[in-house]
Amino acid sequence: MALRIRFNEFSAAFADLGTFLPLVVGLILVTGMSPVGLLFGFGMFAIGTGLFYQRPIPVQPMKAVAAAGIAGIAGPDVLVATGILLGVTLLLLSQTNWIGALKSLIPRTVLHGMRLALAVSLVTTAFGLSQIELLPLIFLVGLLVLLQLSAIKSVSCIVMILVGMLLFGGSVDLPSAAISLSLPELMIPSWGSLVLALQDLFLPQLALTLTNALILTAVIAQDYFPERAKHLTEKRFAVTAGLANVVLAPLGAMPMCHGAGGIAAHHGMGARGGSSIIIFGLICLGIAVFFGDYATLLMRAFPSEVIATLVLFAAWVLADPSKLLKVRPSCQVIIALMVPLALVGGLFFALIVGTLLEHARSKYLGPSITSQ
Repeated sequence: MALRIRFNEFSAAFADLGTFLPLVVGLILVTGMSPVGLLFGFGMFAIGTGLFYQRPIPVQPMKAVAAAGIAGIAGPDVLVATGILLGVTLLLLSQTNWIGALKSLIPRTVLHGMRLALAVSLVTTAFGLSQIELLPLIFLVGLLVLLQLSAIKSVSCIVMILVGMLLFGGSVDLPSAAISLSLPELMIPSWGSLVLALQDLFLPQLALTLTNALILTAVIAQDYFPERAKHLTEKRFAVTAGLANVVLAPLGAMPMCHGAGGIAAHHGMGARGGSSIIIFGLICLGIAVFFGDYATLLMRAFPSEVIATLVLFAAWVLADPSKLLKVRPSCQVIIALMVPLALVGGLFFALIVGTLLEHARSKYLGPSITSQ
């Protein structure tokens, strides 16, 4: 049994690459962020998270900020400034009851809707990857499903990745001097960068972080690990994410947080302790320190079809269709409506509208979301 757990944790360490790789590679290539500081930050945050929570609480790029960087709206200095501002804000919020108060106002129906909306957004991300081919994707998805149903479920993720790399991956042409010791450099953002971060990136990302990285992640974590419910709270997630950004952003890390999609992916692949997150962190740290600026070449070797398969699997686990089928039909309507609302206006907009609709529905049709 112990051996199986180790295999589960090792295989699950790669479960969230579908969210991680496209954003990280895009930021390095488009914005010019240093792969050393960026991967060093993820490595340290992941190792600390795995040790502290002893559960597969993921670390992810802050998506709104990453998207702005890839779109050319923000450069490395502004991204670092945003990480510092958000880190300080999360630490301050963790010392208040504001996050808990916001969580208490969100009905369970709306939390289901947010999970489904996030799952659908992951699916659109999977099919939005460049140079993706449908037949290899279908093959890898089918392979992963079969492996999940087989006796080697514990290593299904790593087997799928290895098969995908072997069949569809490109070669990695590293120079002979690629392995060398690299350490992140200190980056102190200018006052102008702080102002731009506050104007353009701070509020949209804060809204997404509060709903997805804190509240929704806490709900899912407590559902998966009820015995640790008192330790897996939105306030604690605010503390760890806040500290990580305050400490690591000045070393060139991009804004980071926990994430609902990530915990679904890790748990779905069999992770039950913190080892999978620590393994992921050690890999990031090793690539940053020993491969430095050549890290991008290693990450780009992953075929788009492998990344898309991981994203689709995470979306399925996050949506949890079996639970959606058990809610009342009137609640299912609101849950379904939140998907287009989120795709058009974002998760925070869907949260506000969904909450208003659910309060109106419960007033006339009753508060319970579960079918009898």
